[in-house]
Amino acid sequence: MNTRFEIKNSEFLLTKLDYPERLDEMGALRVLAWKDEKGISQDFFSHKAWLDDDDLRAHHWIITHEKTIVAAARLSFHKDYSSVPHANLFDEALLGDYAQGPFASLNRLVVAPGYRGNGFSSILDETRIEFARAQGARAIIAQPVESRIKPLEDLGFIYLGKIKPLFQMPERQIYFMIKELVH
Repeated sequence: MNTRFEIKNSEFLLTKLDYPERLDEMGALRVLAWKDEKGISQDFFSHKAWLDDDDLRAHHWIITHEKTIVAAARLSFHKDYSSVPHANLFDEALLGDYAQGPFASLNRLVVAPGYRGNGFSSILDETRIEFARAQGARAIIAQPVESRIKPLEDLGFIYLGKIKPLFQMPERQIYFMIKELVH
């Protein structure tokens, strides 16, 4: 799947990747984009790339400009809540009526610093939500930083609370949101 679009007289390409295509580049972009953010672990972000086992099982999308990845995001699927990334950091009892899977999970959205403010997050969010819906997920989970709460609420996500900090970002508050995809 490739979708071409133009922003500010520049052409970009949205692509759904086939594994393991360009994973190392996505991991390097995560470090590049987040290493100078407030509240992160300088030791962790001294590595060349941020990749984990979930990358091997997830679906990935990238936005490229002149063949360089400028934004990326992943989506993972889960039969039950316990396999959602960072499930141990949020009390499953707080899911209430949303506790039944299957779930999709929005993960690792990253936009290169020089390309922020172009709507890439929205493009990647909408693309992943539609893909999750088409694949039969009952609900989709997001674990955003504070600046992403309002954009996700605009897409129909409901705020359920805070999660415990990630070891990679020990001083950065992460939140828990969910969107029902089927009724």
